[in-house]
Amino acid sequence: MVASVFAEDAQASVQAMGLPDMPVVALSVASTNGLSHEELVKLGQEVEPAVLAGLTRMTDAAKNRIIEERKAKPVGELVFKGKTYQDAVDNMDKFFLSHRMSDGYPVVPPTREKVDEMIAASGLPGDEILGVMEPRKGLATVEMIAINGVMAGCRPAYMPVLVAMARAFCDPHFDMHGVMSTAGLTAPLVIISGPIVRDLNLNYSFSALGPGWRANSTIGRASRLFCINIGKSWPGVNDMKDAGNPAKFGMVLAENEEQTPEGWSTWRERLGFSKEDSTVTLYAAQSFRQFNDSQKNRSHKPYQKFIDPMVINLVNTTLGTSIEQWGKDIILDLSAGMAARWASWGYTPEKIQQEVWERTGIRRDMWGHVPLGHFAEVKGVPPEWDDQPLDGRVPVVPTPQDIRIIVGGGNGADASLVIDRWGAGGSYTTTHKVELPGNWKKLVEDLEPWKTPIVVK
Repeated sequence: MVASVFAEDAQASVQAMGLPDMPVVALSVASTNGLSHEELVKLGQEVEPAVLAGLTRMTDAAKNRIIEERKAKPVGELVFKGKTYQDAVDNMDKFFLSHRMSDGYPVVPPTREKVDEMIAASGLPGDEILGVMEPRKGLATVEMIAINGVMAGCRPAYMPVLVAMARAFCDPHFDMHGVMSTAGLTAPLVIISGPIVRDLNLNYSFSALGPGWRANSTIGRASRLFCINIGKSWPGVNDMKDAGNPAKFGMVLAENEEQTPEGWSTWRERLGFSKEDSTVTLYAAQSFRQFNDSQKNRSHKPYQKFIDPMVINLVNTTLGTSIEQWGKDIILDLSAGMAARWASWGYTPEKIQQEVWERTGIRRDMWGHVPLGHFAEVKGVPPEWDDQPLDGRVPVVPTPQDIRIIVGGGNGADASLVIDRWGAGGSYTTTHKVELPGNWKKLVEDLEPWKTPIVVK
């Protein structure tokens, strides 16, 4: 039973689950938010006959249906013609657009030769299934990853990252169905850490989240094409975000390990991987908000060597400060300059986590209803926080470790980011290790002509 705007999404979901005969009952409203008890009762009475029928009747087709094991199938080939090569490419683009197979930008033709080159760079067979991708349970085969990587403009050397990214998308821990189908304005942020950042010429310095580098731009774009062509996510069908999010075009943040302060552990090490590993993380980002050193323009006051109050204020106003969104992590993306400043004051990532956690909080009466009841169970809220007095403090995230620190960006004017996340569903930050093929050195050498200089100051 769903609100009216989610009816098509629900139909698509039961089809994807292999249960096409499962009844879907749609309410007559787009949302139940703000409705009174009497209005909710009336809605229930309206759909009661349909609900009872759906629970007590089975169609003949459902009785006789045989569920078969899903297997990877070879991808069929399409042929596009035109008076010139460009005409043929334009006809391909038109086809992809009209069939909801494009992100709207022109795509690179995924020819058999280019796709096979990508598959070879993975070190895996093309029909290997990396996982099942929501919301329509598409099989993420190595061949499908390669096809969408080519369409995005990826080079073969990027393939190990694409494979790790696909595994993360298919990991139930990330809750791809929730991230794609929610009305919350979330989008996957791809975070890359490790030696592979330098190998692939990923920009980790100035404008790290911006354009100009082939790897950042095309790996980010591939992440969205995975959602469209493997997960079969589409706006208004099963992607129900009202306004969307610029990160939905695809966004990559590479860790600036070169300028990470001495003695600080890396992003991947704090997630349990070794310094020699390379990792890909997916994070259900919802907003990107800037902070900087607000003290530098207050010369009439003594300079305080502590985490800027602006950081505390931003964390205190993240979406996680309501019980509906509470319980997930927050990222602080520190520019190289901000990280250096804080390190000079004696801060480590662990000390930053602890101090921000202690200095932030939500008044109990602003957090959620009293008592929380069912929400306390769903969100795993400890009783001592639910039982706080109305003016008592509830932490913005459950533990200090849920405030995640990464150094990403250049050594400029200290501008950094608080990146909060969609927390209403079951999505958690998900990280997979990048596995390198035997011919990795040759793949990296082939990248040389495609590299853009990175400015580090």
